[in-house]
Amino acid sequence: MLNVADLRVSYAGEVPALHGVSLTVGEGEAVALVGANGAGKTTLLKALAGLVEVADGGITFRGRTITRLPADERVGLGIALVPEGRRLFGRLRVRENLTLGTYTNKDPA
Repeated sequence: MLNVADLRVSYAGEVPALHGVSLTVGEGEAVALVGANGAGKTTLLKALAGLVEVADGGITFRGRTITRLPADERVGLGIALVPEGRRLFGRLRVRENLTLGTYTNKDPA
């Protein structure tokens, strides 16, 4: 379902954030990213969502290469990032809160 191969991300083209990260997540699998502050967890998620530029490597989702796909098109595939620290709607379920993060300005009101 999701394959990340030798992913490299740098900030400002100079500061390396991810160095050759690879992982595979199968259909129905749940994965936890665990690591110290600054280890690259959020950067990896931003790369998957298309919010940071990938310098090298590739991302494949359901057999489709999405490495250079814009973030708004990834949302259409069901890929979105809801960062921590954002206010949630207490009356909504977890899935409903996450779904709110998938809407784009292209969606009709």
